[in-house]
Amino acid sequence: MKEKRAAKMSREANQFAIVLARIVRRALAQVADITDSDLNRPLELPESNTAFVLATHLIGSAEYWVLELACGRDVHRDRLSEFRATGTGAELAARYERWLAIMQELLPALPAGQMDQPANIAGGHHPVFGDEQGTVRDALLHAVEHCALHQGHLELTRQLLGYPPAGAQ
Repeated sequence: MKEKRAAKMSREANQFAIVLARIVRRALAQVADITDSDLNRPLELPESNTAFVLATHLIGSAEYWVLELACGRDVHRDRLSEFRATGTGAELAARYERWLAIMQELLPALPAGQMDQPANIAGGHHPVFGDEQGTVRDALLHAVEHCALHQGHLELTRQLLGYPPAGAQ
């Protein structure tokens, strides 16, 4: 019975890795052919973010929720700076590929039973979890939700910048 549970846990962590990689690769595809100038161009909508800001926030949140909270690796996240970020598509691609490589190494290697353990939250409290102690599974589910949300934002932002949907060329 224990072997079945350990195998199930390994499959679960591996499935999270597959889904997260798919979402992040789709997000990267949204910005792959956008010029650096357009990546950093504000939309003519109130309180909107540039494509670069969205892409930076997506990967910053993925680093935090997956690498730090689920896998225990300190990523030194500065969330506020994500919303002021500027840069190039090449810089984004490198950061995304680096995260993918680390995530695909660490996440499937989580020990059996780790999914039900408390997430690595400094101070034990995080606003997403409220008064509950979030687990590694909770952190990974939030990472999927959050990354998918911003991947959709990137799709819309791409079109608002005047680019066709990614893959439609």
